[in-house]
Amino acid sequence: MSDASLGFLVAVAVRTAIVLVALVAGLRLFGTRQIGEMNTHDVLLVLILANAVQNAMTTGSGQIAVALLAAGTLILLGRLAAVSFRRWPSLEERLMGAPTVIVHDGQVISRSLRAEGLTLEEVRSAVRAQGLEHLDDVKLAVLEMDGSISVIPRERAGAGG
Repeated sequence: MSDASLGFLVAVAVRTAIVLVALVAGLRLFGTRQIGEMNTHDVLLVLILANAVQNAMTTGSGQIAVALLAAGTLILLGRLAAVSFRRWPSLEERLMGAPTVIVHDGQVISRSLRAEGLTLEEVRSAVRAQGLEHLDDVKLAVLEMDGSISVIPRERAGAGG
């Protein structure tokens, strides 16, 4: 391996480490949620951040200062959006959407399935995953903002104590 190749690889490693430290510090400073708590807004921020810093890490045409400025701006805007969404919950609903009821008292809401691009089999699968056999066993099923389906079973006569 030539000295030039080794120098290039070391430069990529150093630039990558700088970007990683800056992103971790920025995300910690501005208080992001855990991965399991990420919503659509958070996922978009992560994707855009990756794109913003990629060239700087690989010594492409991007300068590291420009990448860090772009990343910092994105993190700051993400934080401002999160604060705004907490302060005005209706803003998040308008911009990011809201959970959608897809089954109510055992009845599938076909309009909701079409609007969300879900199939009846996907709903049945979610119901089975909750240990229920039939849609009739469902009091409420909701497509959550993270794409999961929450299922609340019906209380059956004679059940309970």
